[in-house]
Formats: sequence, structure tokens, C-alpha cells
Amino acid sequence: MKHWLIIYDVRDARRLARIARAMSQYAVRVQKSVFEMDAGEPIVRKLRSEVARLMAEEDFVVYFEICERDWQKREKYGVQIYDELRDETYYIY
Repeated sequence: MKHWLIIYDVRDARRLARIARAMSQYAVRVQKSVFEMDAGEPIVRKLRSEVARLMAEEDFVVYFEICERDWQKREKYGVQIYDELRDETYYIY
């Protein structure tokens, strides 16, 4: 298992919803456009493939692999928000 931080910027609301839904199947949303994930390489490849299929040219997604030592150093501050429409919790800062 590896730790991943995924950030994205999607220009179209419909694509944004589809990409966020795909990511939510594998990762935990920590902000509106940021997900954290613990997964092995096959799962990461599958997610990348699904997301790439949904993206348009003006969108971008960045996958950061974070080592265990740095993953343990992360700190979360802010207010947790529950989004009823998406059935997700994330932080606002």
C-alpha cells in the first residue's frame, strides 16, 4: 500500500461531478478538490485510467505519492464540513 494525495482542477461542472464520483470510490475527500488515498499500484492505475477517460484537455489532475514518514507528519486543521448532496466530509480552511 502507498499513500497518495490527489489534487485536481476541472473546468466543467458535469465533468467535475463525474471525476469526483470516480475518486470517491477509491479515496477520501479532504477538501473540495483534494483527496487522500491508501492503495496499491493496481488500484492507482485503475483510478488514473478512469479519471483520464473523463477528463477534457483543459482539466488537470496531480497524483502525489507520499512516503510513510511524511504521511505521518501531516496535520489537518479547520472545520469539517459534511456535504449532504455528495454524502462526504471534507475540511475548509
